[in-house]
Amino acid sequence: MQISIEKTEGLERNLSVSIPAENINSKIAEKLVEISKQVRIKGFRPGKVPKNILTQRYGKHARQEVLGDLINSTIQEAVKENDLDIAESPEITKSEDLSDGGYSFTAKLEVMPVVPEIDFSSIEVKTQTSEVKEADVKKMIKKLQKQKQEWKDSKAKIAKGDLVTIEYTAKDGKKTVYPESGVEKMGILLGESGVPDELVDAIIGKKVKDSDSLKVSFPKQFNVKEMADKKLDVKFDIVDHKKGKLPKVDEDFVKSFGVESGKEEDLMSEIKDNLTRELTNTLDAKNKALVFEAIRKEIKDIQISEKMLTRESTSLAQQAMQQAQQQGMENPNQPDIKQFKEMANERIINSLIISKISKQEDIKVDFMKVREKVIESAQTFENPEQIVEYYYKTPELMASIEGNVLETQVIDWITTQVKLNEKKVAFDKIMVNSL
Repeated sequence: MQISIEKTEGLERNLSVSIPAENINSKIAEKLVEISKQVRIKGFRPGKVPKNILTQRYGKHARQEVLGDLINSTIQEAVKENDLDIAESPEITKSEDLSDGGYSFTAKLEVMPVVPEIDFSSIEVKTQTSEVKEADVKKMIKKLQKQKQEWKDSKAKIAKGDLVTIEYTAKDGKKTVYPESGVEKMGILLGESGVPDELVDAIIGKKVKDSDSLKVSFPKQFNVKEMADKKLDVKFDIVDHKKGKLPKVDEDFVKSFGVESGKEEDLMSEIKDNLTRELTNTLDAKNKALVFEAIRKEIKDIQISEKMLTRESTSLAQQAMQQAQQQGMENPNQPDIKQFKEMANERIINSLIISKISKQEDIKVDFMKVREKVIESAQTFENPEQIVEYYYKTPELMASIEGNVLETQVIDWITTQVKLNEKKVAFDKIMVNSL
């Protein structure tokens, strides 16, 4: 058997194989013996069918099966002997039955990118650290109060923090942009809704039944797509105004959040535990990203194929759509995978770094840590024991957690090799957009 591997463009390799007739024929003979024990042919006992009849009836089928097995086994053998790390399933680009009964084929292989050796001692990583302070806990209690505040109609001047309903139209010159006809209502929690500041400023200080008109620049992420990323003439009437009254942090308030003792200090303790857990997870994610970013700068010339980029970009786009649906969007638009290309490139390189270091340093998944991670994830649900059981019965979830644990173990090893420069950052700055 002749096997040769030729390097072509980038990460592609051409595997050329020529299989002698004797290799094929011996396998076909074995296959026909196997078939003879299974088939029923009138006039012959099982296993006693003459070879020429078997060949006539099943020879072509047997050859196809044998060639399929030989192609797969030959590719696997070539990959193993040449120590190739394959990124894609091999693609047969050419095949030919030879005149002497032999067979030849060419397969296109794509190998994984190679991460060069890294001098970790020369890398400096600026990581972040933080802590939950009493003031952070009190801010969270204030947020919980706002969630349960009572709203009462008001005829006073509108102030920041009030709840207002307006009726409005948005135009671009003389053309009505939204709504198509009549007026549209919009509820606005002043200072907390995703409404442009100039519209909020125009409302503050007014009263119910007051009106105004002004130009407003709407952000790209505005929830009315007809108005998003546009500067429009907005005319509005204030039709409702409510002021909120915060509840007291008393026994009933504390118990409403599942703290049976009804004591404020117990609620604060529980909040601090939750915030600390969230802070730890957020810091871990941020610092992991900082470590990977520092290492990627050391391996700028690593080659990633377009196929890998496209596959990863497509996966990220699908995740973005799923996230949009989970946030309440019924039919989110299919995002352009091009906008995920840079993130896809970073994720692929991060994965290659993890793979290289874990093999090089013989770092294997610590299943005690996997168990701890599963239990930790389950604590956010009502029935943690059932969730733990569900995780262990779901291979995809377990694979994801095992991957995260291995990543953490690799990061832990890296942090022992690089120069760390820790910077203390306020809790609010770390957790922005996380709570």
